[in-house]
Amino acid sequence: MRPRAEPRRRVLLSGVVVHSPSQMTAPCTILDLSLTGARIRLGESELLGEPMFLIVLKNALAFRARVVWRRAEHTGLSFIAYFDLAKPGADDPKILRRLWLSHISYGPSP
Repeated sequence: MRPRAEPRRRVLLSGVVVHSPSQMTAPCTILDLSLTGARIRLGESELLGEPMFLIVLKNALAFRARVVWRRAEHTGLSFIAYFDLAKPGADDPKILRRLWLSHISYGPSP
């Protein structure tokens, strides 16, 4: 097993995974987080397609990510790029900011 590039810290944060060309969404719980990746809890049956993004709702950040491993309901992600949803760039995927704004304005969907 290779050592991590950055140490992960334990967290308990709400997140949203956005995946596939059709931009499907799935709520998740972020359990560990670092500058280079995360461990999330997501439904076992959730199939994840590319491209994939993780939105950290509390921090107004989103990450382009790829799946490194999956075990039952836990998934390890490696980050490729990040986006500041509070100050979006012109080329940032627009759906990420829209989803973040909908969660902070109205709270998560039931």
